[in-house]
Amino acid sequence: MWISGGEHDMSQNIVHLVLARLPDAPPGVKGISLFIVPKRRVDPDGALGDLNGVRLTGLNHKRGDRGTVNSVIAFGDEGDCLGELIGPPHQGLPARAG
Repeated sequence: MWISGGEHDMSQNIVHLVLARLPDAPPGVKGISLFIVPKRRVDPDGALGDLNGVRLTGLNHKRGDRGTVNSVIAFGDEGDCLGELIGPPHQGLPARAG
């Protein structure tokens, strides 16, 4: 939520960095991991595949940084949404800040 430029038609694919929890995550911020989640899945040959369950659910009435549209995005509401873990599990906040 509140993602500046998070959804648009100016590119074929959008890759999101998402903070989320693994099923075995400890409570609090120490359980947050960082994932890379593309709007469209990428086939083994590098071609764009099916949509990945990333969906625009709304546009906020405020403009984001430098006049870009501020969007609300849902992950996995309409089917599987696959992401790949970046860095070690449960270390998403330090990875994002670095």
